[in-house]
Parts: sequence; C-alpha cells; structure tokens
Amino acid sequence: MTENEHSVDITSDTGPFAIIPEWVITSTVSHGAVRLYALLARYADYTTGRAFPSRKTLATRLGTSSDTVDRFVKELIEIEAIEVRRRSDGKAYTSNLYIVKRVKGDRTDATTGRTDAATPDRTDATRGDRTSAELTRTSKREPTDREISTSHSVDVERVFVAWIESTGRDRSRTKLDSKRRRCIEWALKTYPLDDVLSAVDGWRHSAFHRGENEAGKCYNDITLILRNSEKIEYFRDRHQNPDTSTKRGVTGTWQRLAQMMGDDHE
Repeated sequence: MTENEHSVDITSDTGPFAIIPEWVITSTVSHGAVRLYALLARYADYTTGRAFPSRKTLATRLGTSSDTVDRFVKELIEIEAIEVRRRSDGKAYTSNLYIVKRVKGDRTDATTGRTDAATPDRTDATRGDRTSAELTRTSKREPTDREISTSHSVDVERVFVAWIESTGRDRSRTKLDSKRRRCIEWALKTYPLDDVLSAVDGWRHSAFHRGENEAGKCYNDITLILRNSEKIEYFRDRHQNPDTSTKRGVTGTWQRLAQMMGDDHE
C-alpha cells in the first residue's frame, strides 16, 4: 500500500461504527448516556481517547438539546467512562476536551494520552489487501454539515414511520408534508429521539385520545402529539405509564381534557 493510499479514509465494511465496552452498557447510566459514549468514541483518537466535538454538534447528532447532552456527560463522568477538560484559546473557552475510557478504572493523562491500564495485545490479521487496523481507521474529526443533515433526516423519517405504524394509517395515503416535518424537526431538537418515539406511540395509552370520549373521535395526528413540550411529555409519559381508565371513567373528565386539547386539534 502506498502512502497516498494509506491516507484514504477507510472504515469497516459495515460502515462507521463505535465500540462500547460491556461495562458501560451494563452500568446504571441512561440509554441516552450510552448513545453519547458511542458518539464520543467515534470522535476519539484511538491511542489517546481524546475527542473535542462541540456541544452543539453532539446535540445535533443525538437529536436533543445541549442541556440534555450536559446531563448525559455528568452520568458518564460519574461512572468514570469519560473525563472532561475545559479548553481555552486564551481569550474564551472553546469546545471541551473529552477523554473516552475504554477500560474501566483506567487513568489516562489528558496531555500525553498515556494510561495505567493495560491494553490487550492486538493482532492485525490481514483481510484481502487491508489489515484490521486499516479497516477500522478513520481520519475524520467532525462530521460534515451534510452528514449531520442526513442523519437528522433519517430520524425525522423514523419518527414519521413510527407514528404511521402506531396509528395504523395507510402509508401510501399519508404524507410527510412541510407542516408535519417542521413539527417533528422541532421535537427532535428539543427532546431525545427515544422520547419523541415514545410520544408518537403514547396516544394509544390514553383512553381519551384513542376515542373513548363523548365525541367518539381519535386525537392522534402527529401535529397534535408533538405540538409543544406539554403534549410531548404527556404522551411520552403515557407510553411509559399507560392509562388504564375505561370509557366510563373517562366521560366525567371529558370537558377538562377537551379544554386541554385546545381549539386547534384535528
């Protein structure tokens, strides 16, 4: 392999990936924190574990807010899965330096990248004309705007499809128009993907919204479910804690729920 060929960005045959140690997967951190660990591992230098993506980049790729990213970071720090160091250009703080720990309990020096935890020997068996190390090597430090946009579009489509499956609508007759797209995009910028997916399913666990009301009507359009923070959190919580009320129990509260729905329900 020539020097020029070696400089080409190469990933595994399955595409870019991150390795998550089992001790992180089985830890007490949230699912979102595990996803953040995986994302940081994608940026991290293989030898030193150092990475420095911005909070905005992490939030965009996870489909959540910067504040939520901060909460995930705290969870990972608590189990010593990462270290975080503030960086400055001499005038203002820049993106944080993250040190991703691959071995539980290692002590990696933020400056030299040296660790006191032993790394198992690795044999780079050849695969065709490429070694295992070359198959997993990547020179990318940050994704391009186009990559972020593509990833976000995939999440929008995923939420839309989940909603169609939840409502039983005909995919060929249900369109992802600009209004629905804007609604989903706003939700993904404000909440983690898992919360949004829970919300688009949560309407089924609310007797009122599935049609057990005096009007006998289902209220399950995605523009209603994801209309604002109050609705997203309500339906997300219904998914996690289903409403077991019967139709008789719902009737007495119909007026209050109807007011909560507002005049612009579908």
